[in-house]
Amino acid sequence: METEIKLSPVGAATASQVFGDELLAPCLGEARRFDMESVYYHDEGGLLEQLRATLRLRTENGDGVCCLKITSGHAGAAAVREEYEVPAETIEDGAAVLSENPELSDELRAALGGPFAPVCACSFTRTEADYTSDTLSFVLSYDVGEYRKGELTAPLGEMELELRDGDVDALNALADAIVKKYGLTVSTRGKYRTAMALGEETC
Repeated sequence: METEIKLSPVGAATASQVFGDELLAPCLGEARRFDMESVYYHDEGGLLEQLRATLRLRTENGDGVCCLKITSGHAGAAAVREEYEVPAETIEDGAAVLSENPELSDELRAALGGPFAPVCACSFTRTEADYTSDTLSFVLSYDVGEYRKGELTAPLGEMELELRDGDVDALNALADAIVKKYGLTVSTRGKYRTAMALGEETC
């Protein structure tokens, strides 16, 4: 299960201030950096979309990961999703492995049989660090790059607070303090929805 809060848009200078903020810095570990490329896919019958599921293939510093996310709801500002990941070089290989997971519904497993078509993408550099206190653990990350849908592009700049352990209310409270201090906005949609909205509205 994935529980995370997204803040967007966020510029690089503001992100740097947040990482160094006194609310976070004493509990933040060493920063890590990843170059990422995500491509999102629809199945031929559109069943994944109907089931509120998102299928993507992402390369992380050159290593392929296939991921299936299923929207479950919200806990305050935090989005809650079921998340399943497997190493894969192609979307077909990854979906085939995911389709064998007995935790998935029969409908989802059928949808993972393909065929698939790419619908949008994003490429970005991620900087992340682990926040660990006595009561709360999460990953703080900043992504900067671009969204793509066909020939359309838009800048990408967002922060995420992804819960690892502890109370989601504490995560919400900390995120709320950051939002108010830096004038940021909680995003109600992920990268897939933002990329798919290109050409329909200003992102």
